[in-house]
Amino acid sequence: MERLPLWQIALRRIDMPVQQYIAIFIGGSFLLGLIVTSILIYLTGGFAEGALFAGFAGVLLLIVLPFLTAFAAFVFPLLEVQRSATLIEREMHMFITRMGILSLGEVGASTIFDILKQMSDYGELAKEVKRIETLVDKWNTSLPEASRIVAQQSPSPLWADFLARMAFSIEAGQPIDAFMRSEQETVSEQYSTLYDTRLESVDIMKEIYVSLVSAGLFGLIIAGIHLVLFGIGSANDTPIEVATRIRFLLLASLLFMLIQIGAVFAFRATIPKDSTIARDDLETPFRLNTTRTLLLALSITIFLLMVTAASVVYAWDGISQEWDKYGLLLIALPLSPMLIPAFLVGREEKEILRRDETYPDFIRALGGTAQARSAEPSATIKALRGIDFGALDKSIDRLERRLSTRIDSDRAWDYFNADTNSAVISRYTRIYIEGAQSSGQPAATADLVSRSVGNLLSLRHRRALSADTMAGVSLGLLIASVTSLNVTITIVLKLGEAIAGVATGFTDTDVGALAEFGAGVALPVMEDASSVENNIKMFKIIVSILILGQIAAVSIIATRLRGGGKISAIGQIIKLIWVAGITSLFTAIVLDGASSMFGI
Repeated sequence: MERLPLWQIALRRIDMPVQQYIAIFIGGSFLLGLIVTSILIYLTGGFAEGALFAGFAGVLLLIVLPFLTAFAAFVFPLLEVQRSATLIEREMHMFITRMGILSLGEVGASTIFDILKQMSDYGELAKEVKRIETLVDKWNTSLPEASRIVAQQSPSPLWADFLARMAFSIEAGQPIDAFMRSEQETVSEQYSTLYDTRLESVDIMKEIYVSLVSAGLFGLIIAGIHLVLFGIGSANDTPIEVATRIRFLLLASLLFMLIQIGAVFAFRATIPKDSTIARDDLETPFRLNTTRTLLLALSITIFLLMVTAASVVYAWDGISQEWDKYGLLLIALPLSPMLIPAFLVGREEKEILRRDETYPDFIRALGGTAQARSAEPSATIKALRGIDFGALDKSIDRLERRLSTRIDSDRAWDYFNADTNSAVISRYTRIYIEGAQSSGQPAATADLVSRSVGNLLSLRHRRALSADTMAGVSLGLLIASVTSLNVTITIVLKLGEAIAGVATGFTDTDVGALAEFGAGVALPVMEDASSVENNIKMFKIIVSILILGQIAAVSIIATRLRGGGKISAIGQIIKLIWVAGITSLFTAIVLDGASSMFGI
């Protein structure tokens, strides 16, 4: 059986007839988009002249938005299938290692799948195994045939190829335990190839992202100049009238933010998820200290935000004039206490990576010692205490003391996993203990675990190089964005001041006559320059918001690529806000000095 195309797999997984899905979801999304668009146009003045969506813009929105919502509903099943494939492939490396270790005990196929269907931490892959188990047990299908059926409808080519090979081997008479052992190298190479392909895709997406951000910056520059030259109004304008005045700037800003949001989703869908820190419920000194520090930092941040907000409101007239210099710094300052928990988490992540590097040596020594001595666990660990395992030494000492109490060996290993705080060590240690107990061959089990972890660490090194490149690109792009937008603000400011000065000299002049004399090319701002200052203020504030959006996007992407968590992402966001704020202040001062020097 050949694997079905992606769209056919998506249709089979929506669990309803295609006509019903089109009528309810796609048709419903189109109708919802039409209703929302109609309400939005009505609330912003309809299609009349001066409205936010006047004329062709409103008609275009009324047509485009419903089709966009319908298209989103149309592609949703395909995206879900792709998401399932990513989740399955993420677990394949761990899955095949566990299967190989279980096969050391010469267990049968039914026993292996009985164990696997209880592995809830394998997520989408566990569901695929459950489908095979259902076909075998409830529909009396042979294991090879059930594997082919699931492979045909699997969203992951890697999983489908594995099941196809397994079905052929079983029908050829090869025992499943022998097949699982022989598959270690094959699946490992396929997983490495897939991982490298994803990282190459990330490198290509970096270049695309830089190009799109550059195009978005160009659109913002044009929109800013257009705002000064053509945006006229008064200080008493309603919010709808203000939005109408700056609608092209809002459109350019929307496109810029869509680029950031799209980049986040695209990178997250491409980058293999590989968390550094383990997720379990046991309390450790690090987790207690991090929680307390986070709560304290959050309290101080909230207080500083309230004080800063009150100060900005009180001195708004003065601050708004210099927002391009101090705006980002006023945002970064109250958020700075959150750098403390972010620093603690970042330091712990570095320690975890050091522990992961020494883990293959430790688990190989542990398996060999257990095989040679056949002693109780505490004696086996005690025999290793003279060996230097680097960052793991303290955790091993605490493990030996817990095991020597002979109260609960399994709980002692759980605390060892929590103490190392490593997602890799936590999962692979459980696999080793389970395999060593079921097979009675701790040395062979440890060798499989060591090779698997070594291969994973090799992939992590390549990922770290890509993460470092992404960090450099993000920093350079952020500085370039802030600098170019500050240059635009300066140009817009000087242009506005010049036009306002010229317009002031025309107080007794008929601007309409000038337009007629100049073949209709007189600028609207020549008639009314009172809104120039407000337009420039709004441009500065919108630019700051867009910079914050870009910072959030690149921080989320870089943190995902590095394998960090939410606190690490928050810390990186605050650091980049400081970088953007200092860059903005420096460039604004330099540009002011240059303007004064050359008399601009």
